Amino acid sequence: MLDAKDATSDARRIGAVKKGDFMGDEQVERQLIMDLIERECTAYLNRDYETWEGCILKEDRLRRLGALTGGIMHYVEGFAAQVLMIKEMFALHPVPNPESAVEYKRSNWSIQIGGDMAWASFDQYGPHAADPFVTAGLSHQVRILEKQSDGWKIALFGHGDTSLEYIEYPVIRIDERLNILWMNESAKLELPSHPALRKSGARLHSARLGDTDRLRAVATEMSELNIIDYRPSMNNPRGAGNQPVLLEGEDDAKQHVVWVSKQDELLIVSFNDVQSAEHQLEYAQTLFSLSPAQLRLASLVLEGLDMPTSAERLGISLNTAKTHLQRLFDKTGTRSQSALVARLLGIVPPT
Repeated sequence: MLDAKDATSDARRIGAVKKGDFMGDEQVERQLIMDLIERECTAYLNRDYETWEGCILKEDRLRRLGALTGGIMHYVEGFAAQVLMIKEMFALHPVPNPESAVEYKRSNWSIQIGGDMAWASFDQYGPHAADPFVTAGLSHQVRILEKQSDGWKIALFGHGDTSLEYIEYPVIRIDERLNILWMNESAKLELPSHPALRKSGARLHSARLGDTDRLRAVATEMSELNIIDYRPSMNNPRGAGNQPVLLEGEDDAKQHVVWVSKQDELLIVSFNDVQSAEHQLEYAQTLFSLSPAQLRLASLVLEGLDMPTSAERLGISLNTAKTHLQRLFDKTGTRSQSALVARLLGIVPPT
């Protein structure tokens, strides 16, 4: 993911291309469209209704369609409905935010003009801010515009917001060769002390060479998935875009779970992802008919805890913990904790 500095440089470069590579009226129109998009966003963040209204098409064919962070779909139809929505939002959150308006960056512009219609797409990078109007991180944006007597007007707002900026556990964006492209603050803090993952230069690898090869193979496999492969469906409500990989630490014999996933068309490695592990255990409980006590122990085994520590955490004796572990072995057809972890995490969700 580009940082703000890179995005600014990219935006300037693209702006220079826009100004230098096109001649005459078409270049003027392109610049007017880019200015309009920036003006609308600035008015929105500043709670400037009059300016905002002046940017949009005042017709029933005005549309807004967005995929918001968290998988929420948002669709608004018609000028009146959008005006009502914006006025309510401005009333609930009236404090202007000119600081964030300045910090928004746009790059990767593509603008096509045909007569009185235009289509624009671009990537938008929002800052971290407490303002609920601000979407932090990368958002893919589309606008359809119509040219009226008083200039270009936005006829459709389209956007797909990415979610990486909002994930609290460690997340690292990579490519299929394990080159690190971006990481969140949690990953920056926790990766240096991870027992099985390492950062060498700009590349991610495991403490053991064979594990690095497996991690790369899974990353390559995930990168080749298309949207039909990994999106949630009736047959697979969780989708297929999240795969666990077991890695061994350099100084211990424990197995450590990392997850390779495809989110928002981005390739991700994450760890300490409690939610994904809990989802897998839910399927395991149903498939293997695990008791509540066995499920609690299985959760601690996935954390890499040994039996004495697990027994202490559960408030039971070591012998009782060993009995639960043996029942887990019997039900899953395994004979070791490492095999148990692999079996629990390797479950394909039922169809």
